[in-house]
Amino acid sequence: MRINGKSIASNLVLIIVSLLILGPLFLILNISMKTTEEFLNNPVTIFKTLNWSNFKVAWIQAEMKVYFKNSFIYTIFGALGTCVIATLAAYPIARKHFKGSNLIYLLFLSAIFLPGGLVPLLFIMKFMGFTNTYYGFILMKIAYGLPIAIFILVGFVKGLPKELDEAAAIDGCGYFRYILTVVFPLIKPAFLTVAMLSAIGIWNDFINPYLFITDKEMRPLTSGLYMFFGQYSTNWTVLSAGIILVAAPLVLLYFFLQRFIISGVTSGAVKG
Repeated sequence: MRINGKSIASNLVLIIVSLLILGPLFLILNISMKTTEEFLNNPVTIFKTLNWSNFKVAWIQAEMKVYFKNSFIYTIFGALGTCVIATLAAYPIARKHFKGSNLIYLLFLSAIFLPGGLVPLLFIMKFMGFTNTYYGFILMKIAYGLPIAIFILVGFVKGLPKELDEAAAIDGCGYFRYILTVVFPLIKPAFLTVAMLSAIGIWNDFINPYLFITDKEMRPLTSGLYMFFGQYSTNWTVLSAGIILVAAPLVLLYFFLQRFIISGVTSGAVKG
């Protein structure tokens, strides 16, 4: 049997990368199951018993019931808005239904690589009355997610046969009806990919809520984790449990959608 050196090197790199990613996750999970005494005595040893009380303390101390509600509102409406707007924009751009579609597409692509202007954004949000509001923060996150969403969806739409457009036009199918009944089912993997990427960006956002949401009752879940940091000490076991609670919903969502996400990203990257 012949040994392939490239295959061994690739597998070795994948193993190293997997350990670098899974190592910190296992460390956080291990700390979350320990008592404070066990953690202070030896932080790196494996927990002896399952200490679920840390999760209860984290849920109550960080007021996660309120923050979970806010995070779900921002994430669901932000991701859904990004997907709908990106789908409606990607189809005419991919089919070049108007003059300057290539220029519009180039502007969206440039927004992926250019940093966002924080000072102008602060001025616009304040001028339009979007600060400290649910809808203002959701609209801002939709704007942040549109460039990468349109990039993925345009690449996917370009791979659809144009004969479908002609057949729908002959049958008298309306423009928006065609997008809803024909285009949308065909780009479902890319749509779910965009939804997942948008949800991750909104759910994990930590800085923007502190800049644009001053009301504590309106801040998302990531802001609750900051409550565990004290001036002189930090309860690392409860903090680790809080991190697990924050990360768990997205991990479960990715677990169920990973097949669509992988196919959507690869298709959007190579088509067009």
